[in-house]
Amino acid sequence: MEHTLIEDADGCTTLKDEGPRLQFLLSLLVSWDLMRMLPWLLVISVLGLEARDVPAIISREDWGARMLTCRAQLNKPVAYIITEQLMGLECQEQTMCSWKLRGLQSHSVYTKGWCDVPYNFLVGNDGRVYEGVGWNIQGLHTQGYNNLSLGIAFFGNKIGSSPSPAALSAAEDLISYAIQKGHLSPRYIQPLVLQNDICLVPERPVMPRKACPNIITRSVWGAKKTSCSKMNLPAKYVIIIHTAGTSCNVSGDCQIRVRDIQSFHIDKRNFCDIAYHFLVGQDGGVYEGVGWHFEGSHTYGYNDIALGIAFIGNFVEKPPNNAALEAAQNLIQCAVEEGYLIPDYLLVGHSDVVNILSPGKALYNIIKTWPHFKH
Repeated sequence: MEHTLIEDADGCTTLKDEGPRLQFLLSLLVSWDLMRMLPWLLVISVLGLEARDVPAIISREDWGARMLTCRAQLNKPVAYIITEQLMGLECQEQTMCSWKLRGLQSHSVYTKGWCDVPYNFLVGNDGRVYEGVGWNIQGLHTQGYNNLSLGIAFFGNKIGSSPSPAALSAAEDLISYAIQKGHLSPRYIQPLVLQNDICLVPERPVMPRKACPNIITRSVWGAKKTSCSKMNLPAKYVIIIHTAGTSCNVSGDCQIRVRDIQSFHIDKRNFCDIAYHFLVGQDGGVYEGVGWHFEGSHTYGYNDIALGIAFIGNFVEKPPNNAALEAAQNLIQCAVEEGYLIPDYLLVGHSDVVNILSPGKALYNIIKTWPHFKH
């Protein structure tokens, strides 16, 4: 027995309950340009999930994907699933669906400037699951949630129609498998129940607001008192930097490193303070530099319009750990939400605007997969 999605003449979506297998929540998603998505977000509750078959996944090799170049790792198990429906990719069998996906990948890489297709998996109307960036790599489907969610896209159905029963069943199998294998938290969503014959009026979903990271203040790490010029907020750029030198894995060591950097910048470089707005340690801590309201001294020509975020250490050969990467991403999201950074900001590496090795090749290869990156 299954739930059936029904749309009446007025465009009202209802659920016809044919059994307790799964419950669906439908609401409007932000459209993705060049591909119009149906106005709903599908979130599947785990309460009704029974043991299901292992899904047959068409590998990237089998559908003819280009080499995967994305490097940002997912921190598993993830807490969210975000599903989208892509229009304009109609197909009913594997050969045609594979061809459509190759076109989507080319569009994503060459037109959008992304490292690959933006989804972890795609579910065709033929009932097959196609590997996107897979279980271990962050997608690029939803800003602010790429590092803590699996993105699943439905494709292949005709414009105006819902995914086929085979596609919905394949998605159920995929989600059940993700939980069984530890890719997805069993508590990934609070259970939601829809009563029969409830009309769901399409509206923009309210995504849970992610808290800003805990910032270790200047007073905690023992900063010298200084006076720098006021920042012109909101900033328009984020510049990712590495400090070079030694990294740190525990807060006490990171505080020492930040104090040493401040002293070097003031005493040897004649800066008004530490050069960066914030610093990120391998302990996952965010350390306040000059903070939100004062100009840094990190990048000539950009100090009054860019937030400089510096990873503590040298990342030419080896990237920062997941704790540090996630802390930096959360800080950027926080900056947008709090009004310190414009929503359509540009993210660049230090070496994109200055002839310098910073932020190091290994770190640069990761940030170029992040939202808003501009080479």
